[in-house]
Amino acid sequence: MFKPVTFFLLTLGIVTAGCVQKSSQQKVATQSKTVAKGSYKSNILGMVEIHTSDQYTRPITKGFGFYVDEETIVANLDLIQGAARVKIAPPGTQQLYDVTGYTACNFNHNLVLLKTVRRNKNYLKMYEPPTGVDTLYMLLRPHRDLFVSKCSMAGEFATDSATYFRLACALKAGNPVFYPDHSMAGIVQEQKNEHGKSQTVVLKAAHIINLMKQQHAAKPVLDLKGRSNKKYISYTKIEGFRVNTDAGTFVIRLYNQTPEYRDNFIQLVSDCYYDSLLIHRVLKNFLVQTGAADTKHALAGETVGWQGPGYTLPLKIVSGLYHKRGAVAASKLPDERNPHNRSDGAQFYVVSGRRFGAAELDEIEKTKNIRFTDEQRQVYATTGGAPHLDSDYTVFGEVVSGMDVIDRIAAVETDNSDRPVKDVRIKSIVIMEK
Repeated sequence: MFKPVTFFLLTLGIVTAGCVQKSSQQKVATQSKTVAKGSYKSNILGMVEIHTSDQYTRPITKGFGFYVDEETIVANLDLIQGAARVKIAPPGTQQLYDVTGYTACNFNHNLVLLKTVRRNKNYLKMYEPPTGVDTLYMLLRPHRDLFVSKCSMAGEFATDSATYFRLACALKAGNPVFYPDHSMAGIVQEQKNEHGKSQTVVLKAAHIINLMKQQHAAKPVLDLKGRSNKKYISYTKIEGFRVNTDAGTFVIRLYNQTPEYRDNFIQLVSDCYYDSLLIHRVLKNFLVQTGAADTKHALAGETVGWQGPGYTLPLKIVSGLYHKRGAVAASKLPDERNPHNRSDGAQFYVVSGRRFGAAELDEIEKTKNIRFTDEQRQVYATTGGAPHLDSDYTVFGEVVSGMDVIDRIAAVETDNSDRPVKDVRIKSIVIMEK
């Protein structure tokens, strides 16, 4: 039987987190049952609020972390992954400081170390755990006073790579918990149990110490997006993607000539990124567009469509891939807000299009200084498409069935921002295996 254990956690009207010591200077102190290792009042000075944003500086989310040395912060990786920019603020303040990059991460432990420009001598130091402890503490500071409360612990458990305390109460991820001598016990995380239900656990501080020994030169936090220990299905095993919407179902297939876009789409679909997102932009006889993260919980009438997944992809124009009717292509911001001419990491559109006559195609060629092939001219004249988009956007797939659904969506009533008056959502996108 596990002894019930209790925790103290630290908040400032907002829930916060704890801290550790630098790997190059890490010295695990000898534990004394009678000597206090700092104080709860000093512990709060090592904690920070974390703000993440995408490449366009649009906010993504907020969370918490804590200093483990004068310029390094530990946080849960899932808070950071996918962000392009990260800033930190001391709890209870609005003064933001830049994070210059990450210096180590561990996907199995859901941990990341961040390097920041703000130096802090009040980082939390790690000590050898006291023996015979059956109570841990949580610190609360909803106003100016510091309060201490308890949270029961339902024992320890271990996975193949980590050891955790299991909690009997729900705490917000990113918070630290402390031993009775004020030293830190670990960081709060959310996990799925064997039944698939969410549970609050504490990853032991020893894993933070080990991660600090693996630090490298700071790398951009955006690089974390492409890193994972998750195994995604190979494109060679995929027949297509079934897109289920409120208006019906259509099927798309992706081109192997654009592998970065193909593999990125596979990952997004595998991670259920598109589920519940709006088809937020509709232009009659032209296109329908989806993939904006800010549409998932959008209220009626809100202007949406500006938030991507937190990263972009390089523009890829491939000869022979063009904007015929049914083409699937990557969206991007206008030139004035997109100086590097990159595609959004998740937003895409499907061309409903119209037919174009020879004179119209001649004018597009002259204006854009491009040349359509005989095949393109034939397709644009008979099947239709959007030839004026060629050479400006990455085409990476096409609709192979269900264009009648695209046409129904393309005909819906829209508001002044081209958003459908009556919401049309993607229910799910399902991978069709061969």
